[in-house]
Amino acid sequence: MLARAHLWLGLTIGLIWVLQGLTGAFLVFHRELDRAVLPSVQQGDPLPLDQLLATVTARIPVPPESIGRMDRDPSILVVNYTDAEGKRRGVLIEAATGATLAQRDWRPSSPLKGSATRWVYELHHRLLLGDGGGLLLGASGLLLLVSTSWGLWLAWPRRRAWRATFDVRLWRTRAQRLYSWHRLVGLSATTALVLLAVTGATMDFSKQLRSFSERHLPFRPAFTMPPGPVVQPVVSADQAVKVARSRLPQAFFVSLTLPSGRLPAYQVRLRQPGEWRRWSGTSLVTVDPASGRVLDIYDAASAPLANRLLESAFAFHSGEAAGFLGRLAVLFAGLALPTLYVTGIWSWLRRRRASTRIPCDARTAGSVLSGPSRPEERAS
Repeated sequence: MLARAHLWLGLTIGLIWVLQGLTGAFLVFHRELDRAVLPSVQQGDPLPLDQLLATVTARIPVPPESIGRMDRDPSILVVNYTDAEGKRRGVLIEAATGATLAQRDWRPSSPLKGSATRWVYELHHRLLLGDGGGLLLGASGLLLLVSTSWGLWLAWPRRRAWRATFDVRLWRTRAQRLYSWHRLVGLSATTALVLLAVTGATMDFSKQLRSFSERHLPFRPAFTMPPGPVVQPVVSADQAVKVARSRLPQAFFVSLTLPSGRLPAYQVRLRQPGEWRRWSGTSLVTVDPASGRVLDIYDAASAPLANRLLESAFAFHSGEAAGFLGRLAVLFAGLALPTLYVTGIWSWLRRRRASTRIPCDARTAGSVLSGPSRPEERAS
């Protein structure tokens, strides 16, 4: 029963998992890929944020909305804005000079427009379908968790059979090799796949989980204030960042959101020591643009457990919580999904063709995971 259910989940949803695996593997190092295609960057002390914002404002048709780091290296900053058509765009600038390095469309219609890596990002996170696509992927992530758990149960080697499971010399026929590779890759990638499925679903259902947490758990909701007109700030951008860092002196600057009609205040995003995110922290200090008074402080490092779990989902999903080795593990897990799909479908098709020629018993009719010639069975 489990073998058949595992098979049919792969047949019906497997292509979505293949797409998720390939795009996810590509995105593991997408920031490095983005940086590789940019012109060489002049190193040096960054210019004041107010000067950089003024420089970019003269080049774009609407006022900027935020400025912050592109990645862990502070030598490149990105200034975001929404154009007249309502599209989110960004300008990558050199922090030391203010020179424009590139333009970005954060939701490009094709990989040939704006940013190929961003298009892949939207495909991976929303299937290019907006919030509805995210919910669909959240459901597929939960089914991947179920299928992975079933596959682990079915493929777990019998007692004293672990050595035979990894001994390729015993894989003599094509059917044995297909089954054994499927099994070996599945066993090796199970831990990473379970983590990716759980964290991916957590991000896709983040709104629902936050709403549940606010009602039933100790949870720190996001700071809100009544919308109001955007007034000319008395406090400059650099002063707002200085005020925020005085409240969280060990944190480093990530980004600054400028006052808007939706939130008429500065929001300074910082990374506190102890946050799972390696460079893009989630601590926030809200500063009144008229008086410089601190309106709210959200310290992610000391937030309630529910907050920290939800905010850590991306860090674990991308592997960055475990550094370079964690990212490699995510890369391997992403590539494991198409490998499992191809070996599983190929083995199933071979069995199906064979079953039309030679009658088979009930044990061989289940799925790829109930193969009649497991290497360890012959070795024991």
